[in-house]
Amino acid sequence: MDGAPVVSTIVQLSDIHLLGAVQEQAPIFDGLVEALAKTRARTGRQCDVLAITGDVVDTVSADPYRVEAALVSLLDRLDQALGGPAPTIIVPGNHDRRRMGLLGPHRDDLFEHLAKALRGRVYVHGTETPFLSAVVPPVLHRQPMSVIAYDSTYLPRGLVSAGGVLRQEDLLHAASRIAHTPTDWPVLFLQHHHLVPTPLTDVGHIEASHRPAAMRWIIQHVLPSLVANADREELTMTALGAGTALSTLHSLQRAVLVLHGHKHYATARLLKGTGREQGDVMLVSAGSCGIAQPWRPTGTNNTARLWPSFNWVEIDADRLLVQMVSFGWKGTSAGHVVCRPLVQARREGACWYTEPLPSVVEEIAEPILESNQAHFWLEPSVRAEGRRWDSRCVRRVRVRPSTNTRPSRYVETLEGLDGAEVWVEGLAKKLVLPADVALSFDQHTAYAVAAGIPRTLEEGRRCLGVRSAPFASVALMNRYRAEEVVLMLEGLGDEASEAFASQTDLGTGLEQPAWLEPVSGPGRVCLKKRGCPARTLLRIYWPLLR
Repeated sequence: MDGAPVVSTIVQLSDIHLLGAVQEQAPIFDGLVEALAKTRARTGRQCDVLAITGDVVDTVSADPYRVEAALVSLLDRLDQALGGPAPTIIVPGNHDRRRMGLLGPHRDDLFEHLAKALRGRVYVHGTETPFLSAVVPPVLHRQPMSVIAYDSTYLPRGLVSAGGVLRQEDLLHAASRIAHTPTDWPVLFLQHHHLVPTPLTDVGHIEASHRPAAMRWIIQHVLPSLVANADREELTMTALGAGTALSTLHSLQRAVLVLHGHKHYATARLLKGTGREQGDVMLVSAGSCGIAQPWRPTGTNNTARLWPSFNWVEIDADRLLVQMVSFGWKGTSAGHVVCRPLVQARREGACWYTEPLPSVVEEIAEPILESNQAHFWLEPSVRAEGRRWDSRCVRRVRVRPSTNTRPSRYVETLEGLDGAEVWVEGLAKKLVLPADVALSFDQHTAYAVAAGIPRTLEEGRRCLGVRSAPFASVALMNRYRAEEVVLMLEGLGDEASEAFASQTDLGTGLEQPAWLEPVSGPGRVCLKKRGCPARTLLRIYWPLLR
């Protein structure tokens, strides 16, 4: 229509990790293709730019010809799902540069191979090291905005790190190239690493469970003994120079949209400029579209895992809408799509102004579960001389009689301190932690964990380390949409007066306070959530005894 505003639709894929989970990736990519096609049909928009923000492969040591074949096959399927080929921009991630994303030395050969193999089809950034930034030629992306691609993965020295660098001179070089661009549109900035800490992962341990034993030992013991917090994600995975980079992006005097990946959680942050000569920076990260990872590193394959996802970005000269689209890929969830808005904003000059988010769009709007309940009882552990808690739990999961989507099973993963013992009602032998317990939909499931929770501050530090928080907790993972979820805890005694709670959206990693409900009886606390979304973690905390 003449005079109608031009809208650019950007599909952001990130952290594909090709060849990293070979057995699972075929159905995950089936789910990705189906979700893209459904989102295109729902929005009625064609994809104008496909942006892949790093970690194309799981490890740089993969055979480049095998990677090329896998990537070309995936791109062919993406083109079909999106209604035809779209200008595609790829920037590298740490896994594209280092073995398993962590072990040096830094390597350029894989991306150089992909750049040659895909020339004419894909703009592959990151082949001009040590020059790190580039303004993507407008003739390639064909959008009325400036697009800056940045290689944040450059680590020419160091044996172990998944981090990167944002170098001021490269940013200034890119800024000079767009300073006189005749457009009032926002600037699009593509990179892999995050510029500010991300929820849930910022204090987490580096995931090491799937790595070789020697590497696990180095990560868990050698690194933190040499450098404080060296085994934590935020120290070794962030981009050096992020603060200076943000200041430079503000100084562009333009509204900026940064799309990145790296941490596998979809988030959005608005950083306002503080002066008249500064613009605002909108930071948007994407989850992984190629793996379904456990929400905690110690989880098993039966643990509730994050659905893979991508970001669907609609932007014009004046407005921005970013939606995270997550998709099921196996079992009863296969083919299901959830669209969760991350941010909606209008632009005025160099400023972003956020607006209320539209509703979440789910294919399964009605709850699947009628109720999901966990009732815990605590008592001091005799076998641990009172330094730990013994816990008993009764789980009740009820499926709504009217639901058309009945889960085939509900598996709960139990964890606890080293030396804990697990007994499940009806089983003749104890289990080894972490242990998977299949819950019944028709009757209660009971289990007990002996000496599995720290009770004293000294025991907590002895088992979990001196940096561990001085709190213990019990949790309920709600895997499916539920009418009501109840987490009840008894036996705390006086510590119940200091108990507190949280709820975590495992799609975005956002953990926020939740409010305990008053219940009768000493030492009892209760957390209820009505209309609870799928993949929500409820947790009750209390302080350890001094």
